[in-house]
Amino acid sequence: MQEEQTSSTNVIMAFFEWLMILAYLNLLWFFFTLKGFIVFGIGPATLALFGLIRKKLRQGDLAYIYQNFKREVDEHKTFGRPFSWLTLGVALFLYVDMMVVRALPVSELIQMGVIPALIVVSGLTVIVSTFTIGIRLEFKEDLVPAIKKGFWVTLISPITVVVILHAFLIQWLLLSYIPALFPFYSISLFAFLSQWIMTKAFRRMKNKKKSI
Repeated sequence: MQEEQTSSTNVIMAFFEWLMILAYLNLLWFFFTLKGFIVFGIGPATLALFGLIRKKLRQGDLAYIYQNFKREVDEHKTFGRPFSWLTLGVALFLYVDMMVVRALPVSELIQMGVIPALIVVSGLTVIVSTFTIGIRLEFKEDLVPAIKKGFWVTLISPITVVVILHAFLIQWLLLSYIPALFPFYSISLFAFLSQWIMTKAFRRMKNKKKSI
């Protein structure tokens, strides 16, 4: 009985520890994104966020968070900046397309063809971008190879893709209902969920390679 209580206490403590760490990491992400005038800061800050969550998941401990975050930002500038420019460019293109479609008269072609296509491409952008970050952190790939592998992992891992999309939707719904959480979990919650999923997926991929 005492062991069960101790186990439950440990789970609760770990839960609140993660809540505090994710909130702090999210604030650091905002700080370093703004410090880099957004366009120069968002990419390195995003990779730093994912990288520290990955370390916490694997090592179980994360000390000197600010210093580690700053070091990760500096380490990922070369990869993170062009990656973020490419991702933001695609997102801007999709946003403009959606605004144009909304301004057009309603038709069956738009309702049944154009809008679903834009939604699918938007979902693929989120997934491929997420996998690209994971592959960069896991295998230290350069930008173009990481994007290519992110695309192929998306095609061969449908279950992982569905789970990550659900994680993205869960965060979006949570922030929609509780906007006060935005400064603390606007990206860190999705980063945690997707990094946890990718860690397991990459481990399975490595085990399959070893068994071949």
